[in-house]
Amino acid sequence: MLASALLGLLLLVQAPAALGPEHFFVGRTESAGTVHVMLSGRHAVRDRSRGRIERGNVLILDQVVEEQGKPARSRTWRLVRTNGNRITGTISDARGPVTGEVRGNLLHLRYRSAEGPNVEQWITLDAGRRTARNRMVFTRFGMTVATVESVIRRVD
Repeated sequence: MLASALLGLLLLVQAPAALGPEHFFVGRTESAGTVHVMLSGRHAVRDRSRGRIERGNVLILDQVVEEQGKPARSRTWRLVRTNGNRITGTISDARGPVTGEVRGNLLHLRYRSAEGPNVEQWITLDAGRRTARNRMVFTRFGMTVATVESVIRRVD
């Protein structure tokens, strides 16, 4: 449940200051963090990602997510900025669209995971734009069922 939603947002790559935080993911990034599942405890999660910008200014992010106790899985993100600060797109293991917005160095996303919970994610670039903090909250029926806290770092 959490595994697929967790890793999707652990993407960021260095970009010139004039570009938004979604450009952080262009190139290679890695993340490491912790998943906390209500009534189940904590476990580690990691991912490796490679991002690129394609025609139409679409960010394509290919990820391999490794969640402790589960087999590695692949997922693909497709995000595009529309109407100024709005973000729309898809994640291969999400139900329906991804929506969100950019505010300064913050990328805020919302979507529904394939396992059912709603996901809200905040990715905040650090001042040097080489690392980012990722926080994800998974909810069902208005209750938090899991959280993910991780740090994403640019590899190249």
